[in-house]
Amino acid sequence: MLMWTKCLTRLIAGGLVLALGGCLTDPATDIPETRSEAARFLAQATFGTDETSLQRVMTIGYAAWIDEQFALQPAFTYRAFFERREAAIRTDQPASTWLKAGPEQVMEAFYTRALTDKAQLRARVAFALSEIFVVSYQDTVLAKIAPSMVAGFADTLDTGVSGTYRELLEAVSKSPAMGHYLTFRGNAKELPAVGRYPDENYAREIMQLFSIGLHELNPDGTTKLDSKGQAIETYSRSDIQGLSKVFTGWSNYRSPAFAAVAEAQCFYWMDACHDPEGNYHPMVAYPSYHSTSVKTFLGVTIPAQDPPNPEADMAMALDRLANHPNTAPFISRQLIQRLVSSNPSPEYVGRVASKFTETGGSIKETVKAILLDEEARGPVTLIAPEAGKLREPILRLTAIIRAFKLESHTLSPSQSPLDATGSTRQGYVSVGDTSSTSTSFGQMPFNAPSVFNFFRPGYTPTQSQASARQLVAPEMQLVNEASIPGYVNAVQDLLVNGIGPSSIVDTDGQCGAFTAQVQQYIQALDPKVAANKTLQSTAANCQLETLGQRSIRLQMGEQRALAYDVPTIVQHVADRLQGGSLTGALKQAMTSALSTIDVPAPNDSQTNGDAINSALDKRVWTAILMVAVSPEFLVTK
Repeated sequence: MLMWTKCLTRLIAGGLVLALGGCLTDPATDIPETRSEAARFLAQATFGTDETSLQRVMTIGYAAWIDEQFALQPAFTYRAFFERREAAIRTDQPASTWLKAGPEQVMEAFYTRALTDKAQLRARVAFALSEIFVVSYQDTVLAKIAPSMVAGFADTLDTGVSGTYRELLEAVSKSPAMGHYLTFRGNAKELPAVGRYPDENYAREIMQLFSIGLHELNPDGTTKLDSKGQAIETYSRSDIQGLSKVFTGWSNYRSPAFAAVAEAQCFYWMDACHDPEGNYHPMVAYPSYHSTSVKTFLGVTIPAQDPPNPEADMAMALDRLANHPNTAPFISRQLIQRLVSSNPSPEYVGRVASKFTETGGSIKETVKAILLDEEARGPVTLIAPEAGKLREPILRLTAIIRAFKLESHTLSPSQSPLDATGSTRQGYVSVGDTSSTSTSFGQMPFNAPSVFNFFRPGYTPTQSQASARQLVAPEMQLVNEASIPGYVNAVQDLLVNGIGPSSIVDTDGQCGAFTAQVQQYIQALDPKVAANKTLQSTAANCQLETLGQRSIRLQMGEQRALAYDVPTIVQHVADRLQGGSLTGALKQAMTSALSTIDVPAPNDSQTNGDAINSALDKRVWTAILMVAVSPEFLVTK
């Protein structure tokens, strides 16, 4: 970091401390010299710092770590995970005709990846993409009828990390989950005589949210203005109408097993043609439902055609969107916001957009440019008040868990006698429903309230300093009077009790496979739902007990041993959550608070061990909680 120290000295000497450009030294070969530098990087590139990742970054450096991460493949696909979890659920309840995998299992896959998988960067980028290309379980069909569609969509984003933006845009456009969510699956050609016109939803959102945005941009992401100083709109009503014709004649794939079903049944996804494979396979063209009239949009005209050619029309439309001059800065800025900073400078956006364009929209190279840029790695942004971003609730939760030792009985699930010979069950972690603002973290993956995500990229809190300075703070859209105490209480509950569904144990060893049956039943439902009373064991002496401990627990044995000495545990928690970087004021506040928690000395009979451990645990929990609610943790720089 010596180069950055010299750069900062020059900027200070020149009175340019808050200028975010000017240090042009390439940090790509830089190896972090301190834990805090490595932790800062990992806060941007992973779901939270852990000791293994931190030491690896400090050994090989930023660029090499990024390359290494992109070379890793996830431990499992969402589809494989979903199907294996469904097989276990059905095995444990063979008599049930309705119990199956659902949104809960997609959440399990997400958190198992986020908390335990080595391919952290890929998972974090896929999460960022999921907040740009949004589908949501708020949709009833996705939640209740076809939850596996979202599992397939998650795999689409995973695969997209390895390719180009153009490839990703096509994969998203053909995704059955997106086709349903934005209502262009089963979108039929116009018939003006009977008043039928193509659905315009996807045509509008693919421009507004997924590619070019509302207003014309300069290469650095700043808004172009007309001669009157007004923003120039990128598309018109006629562009939406023309593009909507492109997205006609597409619907779910049907395998040969459904070949005898009438085409109309499959195009409109009627009950007779609910092919399970169609929940994962990209949508396919149904030419007879595709518009053959002239299609004009964004300066492109597709002539009238006979026969219809939906594949060629979509390719032409996506090429136009991917190569539009707005797309590179528009997508680059959103990725910067999701990974590094809510208010990147025009220079930062310009540099990343240039790399996007140079590499044909390579997601990997764009992300690498984002993470290695001077505004991400240099010291200037550490002191610039407009730099950085508010850590969203999902990332707070994962960062806290990854910083310490996770224990979950479901990571190594026991086999059932009902399992097929030689089969293995999918290990997983279950976090449960975290969407409640008042009682939990207030955010759950793939559960955004609308296509506009949990928060808009241009959101500014009203009557705030950010608003006065014309800055944005997207994640602040999730902050309100209920969410602030709700988050504090959720962290405290996590530390004391764990998180996720309660564990079920066989207290007398007589229940056998019935224990797994009940556990799987609970896992498949809302964590608050009690065990189904219709589940009956044939074992005469079977006694099951619900543990107070949850599915995920933090093991704090190491921290408990350090808590005898207050300064030691304060520094340890700072190291784990912030790479050691905490202000003196926060450390002093932590020291003062922990010192008020007396740890009793062992009595002569050695019978007060529980009281000692309880006091030590309270010190540990208090230290973690104070960091977790501090601005230093909540705002990543």
